[in-house]
Amino acid sequence: MSERWKYQIKKGLPFGLIMPILLTIVEAYGTSYQEAFFSKRFLGLLAIFLFAGVFIIGYSYWRERQKNEMYNKN
Repeated sequence: MSERWKYQIKKGLPFGLIMPILLTIVEAYGTSYQEAFFSKRFLGLLAIFLFAGVFIIGYSYWRERQKNEMYNKN
């Protein structure tokens, strides 16, 4: 696996895991744990946020890192 993908996963994965959990906690107040976290809706949110975290947020962090390295090199 390339350095870029390792970096993107490292930066995007926490976002992809924390956001759906927080959203489910806020929205599911008053429902059971099993109904909230083992539903199709939660799994869908988890997949969407993992995808967005790794591919969008991870890539934007990678580009920023590349720009900073080029700037500090000169």
